[in-house]
Amino acid sequence: MPVRARPERVWRCVTSARELCSWWTERAETDARNGGRLRLVWPATADEPQREARGAFVDLDPGRKAAVLWAAPARGVPPLVTFFIEPRRGGSTVTVLHAGFSTAENFDSRFETWRGLWEDCLAKLTLYLEAGRTMKSEAVRLADLDKLRRLRPGMAIAR
Repeated sequence: MPVRARPERVWRCVTSARELCSWWTERAETDARNGGRLRLVWPATADEPQREARGAFVDLDPGRKAAVLWAAPARGVPPLVTFFIEPRRGGSTVTVLHAGFSTAENFDSRFETWRGLWEDCLAKLTLYLEAGRTMKSEAVRLADLDKLRRLRPGMAIAR
């Protein structure tokens, strides 16, 4: 995903508790060092009264890579997620790799669920970095980014 932001800024947004709370989560605790802990909390929903993720940073390379090994992942969901950040003209390219999904019979549905969640994450990150806008409680699609960048605060996209 191309993003108009310097790699160091992107890296801070995925490793800093203050930044994570600005664009993605309700609460966050981070210790951005290899082996450092991470805790993210999202607002509860009717389907999920407890929306929390805990893990540890396992491979940090400032401005280039942030990998998290999640504690107690859902069955059949791999615990390792890596944000790769590459410099490019005018900003960065951000790639999320959630690797190691099993070939279990429900693989396709699990993969599609997580693909959608990471697309939402990347769209929110991009919107925050490029336009200073946050949409933490709404689902955001990458296809809507151009429209969202142009909207004034408080306006919504008609679907």
